[in-house]
Amino acid sequence: MKCKYLSCIALAALALALSGCASTAQQNGVNSDLYGPLGDDGSSLAYGTAFPVASPGEAYRNGEAALRAGDADRALFEYLRGLRMERRPQADPLYRVGIIHHGRGNNDLAQNAYRWALEIEPSHVGAGTALGVLLLQQRDYEGAERHLTPIANGRNSPWQAHNALGVIADIRGEHSLAGSHFEKALSASPGTPLVLNNLGYSRYLAGDLPGARQSLRAAVSANPNYELAWRNLGLVYAREGDHETAIEAVARNGDRAKAYNDIGYISMLEGRYQDAMGFFEEAMRLSPAYYITASENARNLDSLLRRNGGANRPN
Repeated sequence: MKCKYLSCIALAALALALSGCASTAQQNGVNSDLYGPLGDDGSSLAYGTAFPVASPGEAYRNGEAALRAGDADRALFEYLRGLRMERRPQADPLYRVGIIHHGRGNNDLAQNAYRWALEIEPSHVGAGTALGVLLLQQRDYEGAERHLTPIANGRNSPWQAHNALGVIADIRGEHSLAGSHFEKALSASPGTPLVLNNLGYSRYLAGDLPGARQSLRAAVSANPNYELAWRNLGLVYAREGDHETAIEAVARNGDRAKAYNDIGYISMLEGRYQDAMGFFEEAMRLSPAYYITASENARNLDSLLRRNGGANRPN
């Protein structure tokens, strides 16, 4: 279940100051290598001939523009260049550096940047929220909750904090609490497909199939290409016994064999054994790639039927 939720932010790599910026940093008494561990040599080579900037603010504006343009390497270079020009470390650009590394999957560097930002400014909402989300992705649920709960209890709390706490509550089986967090996330950011999907899946786990269907349909309406939400919607239809619609939802990527195998597995868990066998057989017929998987599922199901004397549980 956990992998249904976890999703991320996005971006890139390093920087090293120009010689002009390095001299400015030295004049200001800053160790020019202080930020070295948050970078790499790649962007230093790529942007080593960039025009000098007159102030940290100019570097940060360049970084924001680079992020908007999708150039994470340049953004990281600019944020680190600005930091090197400061008299002392600044929380917000460190948070931005963390976001860039987080998006790249450089989780240790991201965590270092977030924690550094929080040492400077313990109430920095962005860094606290991002660190909580990162800890959730690393399955440190207690650590994530410790950072996120005070933020969620504050005024104008970001939707990401409530969304993450909702995921943690669902993992613990506290579906009512999870739903409350997801609703608060939607109040802060109406129509967000990620939150609608998470709310729908939470309701599915709680057995509220009509509510789950409503939220998941809203998610795919907001983002018709949201494959995970379509897949979760297929789970709902399968549990409701509408297998044809379930197949159509799960097979939107064109892999009908996988859809039949998956719906067969769900049907088996639901006790619809004859239906499940039919889905496994169709998966084997449609694709040799699924023959081994589906045939193994079919053998397991046949063994289960033999143990139960061929009985089928009520739907």
